[in-house]
Amino acid sequence: MPFLRVVHSAFGASMLLAACGGHDVPPDAGPCWPLKAAPGGQVELGTGDIDFAPMPAMISIIKNGSQSDPFLQAHARIHGIPPGNPDDFFDPRNPKTKVGAVIEELGLVLGVECPASIGYVPSSEPGAFDMLHSLRLGFGAFPLDQAMGKQVRITIEVVGSNGLYAKDEKLVTLSTALR
Repeated sequence: MPFLRVVHSAFGASMLLAACGGHDVPPDAGPCWPLKAAPGGQVELGTGDIDFAPMPAMISIIKNGSQSDPFLQAHARIHGIPPGNPDDFFDPRNPKTKVGAVIEELGLVLGVECPASIGYVPSSEPGAFDMLHSLRLGFGAFPLDQAMGKQVRITIEVVGSNGLYAKDEKLVTLSTALR
């Protein structure tokens, strides 16, 4: 198995801090993932910055001034999992959402170890809730020309305050053009 390089983004680090803390709630003594949960509910992996969009077969790496390193956007839509409080990242009732990506051909892993604690808002789809905004998977200083055109497996996992766990993953191709 090739050596896997793990790339962390500044956004991921901030989400790590938000995910592992809380309002007067002591942090777990153990690791922040995996969490104790039972299968249930449903999550759909998507893309888009604020508004959820279904994950297309080809996605672009985004490089702009909103983040220091190039990144992918991952979004989520949940069913059967409590949406939490989108106005408070530290609300312990927020779903814990973890996203990661792997480009196996390059041995490259993008993501962070801990989930984000982010609330979801009512979706345009009845009975569903969309994540407040996307989570970003940063490439750090990895040479983008090596990643363009490659297949990437993006995984999203959600644990709700009701103890239910859902997972979705998609195999998509990275565009050969930056957005």
